[in-house]
Amino acid sequence: MQSLHAVGYAEAVEIAESLKALDGPNVNAICHTRLYTHGRRVERSLVLLHGFTNCPAQFDELGRQFFERGWNVLIPRYPRHGYSDRMNTAIAELRSEHLVAVANRAAEAGAGLGERLVVAGLSLGAILTGYLAQTREGIERAVLIAPMFGLKPIPGPALTALTEAAAVLPNFYIWWNAKAKDTIGPSHGYPRFATHAYAALFRTGRTVMTLASQSAPRAKSITVITNAGEPRLDNRFTYRLVERWRQHGADVETFEFPAHEGLPHDLIDPIGNTPAVTERSYPVMRRFIEGASWPSVPKHEPLQHPADGNGADATDGQKLPLEGREIQRPRPAGERARRKPRRAKQAAEEQGGA
Repeated sequence: MQSLHAVGYAEAVEIAESLKALDGPNVNAICHTRLYTHGRRVERSLVLLHGFTNCPAQFDELGRQFFERGWNVLIPRYPRHGYSDRMNTAIAELRSEHLVAVANRAAEAGAGLGERLVVAGLSLGAILTGYLAQTREGIERAVLIAPMFGLKPIPGPALTALTEAAAVLPNFYIWWNAKAKDTIGPSHGYPRFATHAYAALFRTGRTVMTLASQSAPRAKSITVITNAGEPRLDNRFTYRLVERWRQHGADVETFEFPAHEGLPHDLIDPIGNTPAVTERSYPVMRRFIEGASWPSVPKHEPLQHPADGNGADATDGQKLPLEGREIQRPRPAGERARRKPRRAKQAAEEQGGA
């Protein structure tokens, strides 16, 4: 694997252009890989990794904001994502190796675009950001936004078993929203997902968790941003990852949006969200991607999204520990409040696209 330190600007642009060349006629024009460059290597560069069944359009507005501040920015499209046909079946061909390969190439390009590389990603993109933070030297800062390492109704061992079953059993498709079906937005995202692709997502997440239990991450600093109001995503998987990294002496900063703000899982997409969501989330993202030099994060009134069930507090969510605070571990199974079991399919539908 090529060292990130060895990549120059010309090679970085070449890598980025090779990623852009993968955007064939079947890819929605709004979903093409983005490369925003000032024509030379600059001090800071940013790689943004989008969510599952979404595309680079999700991060376009945020990426442009950093470009306007002098950064070079790359937003790659994943394989089998961003097709004009939102009901395509190609997403079923997605594999963990495909995702990791694109993330690695994007990181190599990003390293050549700037002296100081930051990688940030949402949901599946956060998993890939975690993978790069764990395995690649030369990343100054990695920002994981709402990482999708697990689902609330499914404990770790069961999730592993379901992931492996989903990978080998015949593929089928699940609506992100069983009522809205193909009318759900945004228009550049897929309204459903393939179980084989879902398996690829969780296999990648499990790889990150395993590697983190074995060694310290290679990124210089890491920020993990979670949302306590996640309807079905289980943040406790993410808390365990933070704990493992800190046990190895890693510099991990944390931030959690309170549950009462009612934010959705997708904190980024300006097309799929109301302006109130990004007005709340973007200052936080900018602060942690940029660092202390960006203005302080302002306070906002709680946001409510009763239509997608995100307005209520999460009953079993736990606060993400801040520096110097003891990690809150999950309660033993016998101490958990009794809840009716929920099928994995139902959980996925309620979680919504990333």
